[in-house]
Amino acid sequence: MDKKSEQAMTCQKSLINRRSLVKGIATAGLAAPFINFLVKPARAAGTGVVNFAGYGGSFNTALREIWFDEFEKETGIKVNLGSGASLALAKLQVMNPAGAEWDIIDLTADGYINAVKEDLLLPVDGRIDFSKILPEYVGTHGWSYVAFIYVIGWNNKLISDADAPKHWVDVWDTKRYKGKRALYNVNGQAYSLEAALMADGVLPKEMYPLDLNRSFASLEKLGRDNIVWGVSLQDAVQQLGSGGTPLGGTASGRAIIARRQGADISFSLEQGIIGSDSLGVIKNSNNSKEAFQLLNFITTRGDLSAKFTERTAYGIPHVDVESLLSPDAADIRAALPSNPTLRKTALMTDPIYYETHMPEVITRFQEWQLK
Repeated sequence: MDKKSEQAMTCQKSLINRRSLVKGIATAGLAAPFINFLVKPARAAGTGVVNFAGYGGSFNTALREIWFDEFEKETGIKVNLGSGASLALAKLQVMNPAGAEWDIIDLTADGYINAVKEDLLLPVDGRIDFSKILPEYVGTHGWSYVAFIYVIGWNNKLISDADAPKHWVDVWDTKRYKGKRALYNVNGQAYSLEAALMADGVLPKEMYPLDLNRSFASLEKLGRDNIVWGVSLQDAVQQLGSGGTPLGGTASGRAIIARRQGADISFSLEQGIIGSDSLGVIKNSNNSKEAFQLLNFITTRGDLSAKFTERTAYGIPHVDVESLLSPDAADIRAALPSNPTLRKTALMTDPIYYETHMPEVITRFQEWQLK
């Protein structure tokens, strides 16, 4: 193992994984279709601008309105926000002889591991104050700035909260709970395989490396005909909310937002599976000073972290968020990464395992589906 790989694997074992619209794009050549979705950076080197590549959609809107507008107001530094972030995009930036067009990039946690191994990001070197960030989310070249939880959900018109499943083994109990189960397709994440292993008695501390034979055997016990596979995290919300699947897996943040909009969905945080996104500064950034200034702004502003959490229902690993949430945000408060009970009981996905083994995991899953 080379020095950079060892550094990434040693320092990042606690960083956690999250969904990505472009997960699995591993080469710069495959990034081209996504470049059309990017907003062209407005200004270049040393001009008081930070160019931030995110994922787009409502998440980008929340970043803009809660973080970036306030940062611009307080510092005078403009934040130019685009979409289409991926590891492939990070590689393209480093290949640019004129310097990176995008200074900060949002990466899945395993994408971040790869980026550190391939020397695509600048080391933090004390330029970011992590004193308020949970240590297991902090890395040498950035940090996991936003987290979410894959949880057990149910339609509370079809299953009462008093009789609801609390653990994955309950979801697998087809005698007690009739109907199909919503599970997330194995593409960039293996949440359903991890859930299958917990249903079969595997403890979170024993999860990695994944016992794929055992996970597929567990899915067979549940029954292929009892599973409705979702290709996005929103699919489960629709399946559970409609009652098409009375129970299954869903993202807590999506479920919270859906409940705000009237959906009949409840969930259990027992045996939640935690994932995240990471931020880092591209190695050849022309605006690295401003980029690190923005990242430091994000890590040190608990007030804005709380606002972002209330807006999106995603967790921010800032130690002050819980105390700064409004009194009516009890459901969000319980699902924060800083929740002591959750930190003890949840599974934190291993991005180093994902980075190394995900192609094999996806292939095995696809072969199993075709049997």
